[in-house]
Amino acid sequence: MERFVSPLLTLFAGLRGRASPTLARPEWHAHFDAKGVRGTFVVYEPANDRYLVCNEARAAQRFLPASTFEIANALIGLEVGSIGDENEVFGWDRRPKARPAWERDHTLATAMRESVAWMFQEVARRTGRERMQEGLDRLQYGNRDLKGGIEHFWLQGALRVSAREQVDLLRRLAEGSLAMTQRSQRLVREALVLERTRAHTLYAKSGASGTGRSAVWWWVGWIERKGRLAAVFAMNFAPGAATRAADRLEIGRALLAESGALRAVQMSA
Repeated sequence: MERFVSPLLTLFAGLRGRASPTLARPEWHAHFDAKGVRGTFVVYEPANDRYLVCNEARAAQRFLPASTFEIANALIGLEVGSIGDENEVFGWDRRPKARPAWERDHTLATAMRESVAWMFQEVARRTGRERMQEGLDRLQYGNRDLKGGIEHFWLQGALRVSAREQVDLLRRLAEGSLAMTQRSQRLVREALVLERTRAHTLYAKSGASGTGRSAVWWWVGWIERKGRLAAVFAMNFAPGAATRAADRLEIGRALLAESGALRAVQMSA
């Protein structure tokens, strides 16, 4: 049986993270300005036990998590059996979907990569409101608010989370110190792998929600080098009318390189 991490250990880990010093990086605004957007970028460096933050006020502000919530949704789903394992196939209902990539059967890894909303909505339905609330409480996820319906609370409902909170959650997931089984954490980590090279492994998840002034785009994840956690990051910004999907990764790549988290980033959306 895989071990559980005690809530007390998780609390200590969270306290340790909140006590870590923060170094402001106002020069990183230039990367957002170049794309005509307002945003924040947070990096936690385990080696230095510190945060590097661009736009500290926005980093503490909570927004809809959109598809980045699929990380927590999957963790909770695996814990309660709403997802059997990494091989379970969720069948497409043969109805038209918002994206061509959604119009096929999916597993945890493919759905995570393509942000397949319908599959994670099915996971949430299986989990149910009571068990979902218990899971959010165990993860200490944002404001833990489920208003908006079990299928929509993270997409257009009341759930909110900040970039700082995203980093702290992902840090614990990367370390395997969440109040979840090691199996659940391992399977979600594996589903988040975006790139493997000889030098590093990049784990990442994107998300986008809202329109107009309420719109927010996310990119969150972490980097490992030689089996060790090198950096944990979270970025969000308010897109403009001309913002392209590629802009999110271009900003993220540039900031990861400037922070020293990655020497070179070669990845796809």
